[in-house]
Amino acid sequence: MKIEKINDTDYKIYYYKNIINEKSLYEDIKEIIKKIQKKLKLHGFYKVIAINKKIGLFLELKRLEDSFYKNTLDLKIEIKDSDIYYKTTDYFIIKNMPNIRYKDGMYYCIVDDDFDEMLEKVEFGDFIFDSIK
Repeated sequence: MKIEKINDTDYKIYYYKNIINEKSLYEDIKEIIKKIQKKLKLHGFYKVIAINKKIGLFLELKRLEDSFYKNTLDLKIEIKDSDIYYKTTDYFIIKNMPNIRYKDGMYYCIVDDDFDEMLEKVEFGDFIFDSIK
């Protein structure tokens, strides 16, 4: 699991396992967040945007409201089918990927089924949940 802190309350999480059973996806997301709740000091009402890809589960947690109670966590889970980009400064890591883009000194490629070969290289870049326009 890779956790990126956006600010004091918001996070982006990459969970290395793919969740195959779509019916249990909501429960699995709740379980993942429950495991890291104390570590990240999560409390309040969070919007969770989830993108489930073959190489793993991508979560974006945005706190909408604070909670008076310290251990209370309420989740609004939204599952999307959006593109995930991989960003790196090293072209040779992604040279075999289709649709490579270059912007502001960084190389981008879309995370798709061919990305499996690159899993050992994920430490050399970052995943981008947003559009790179």
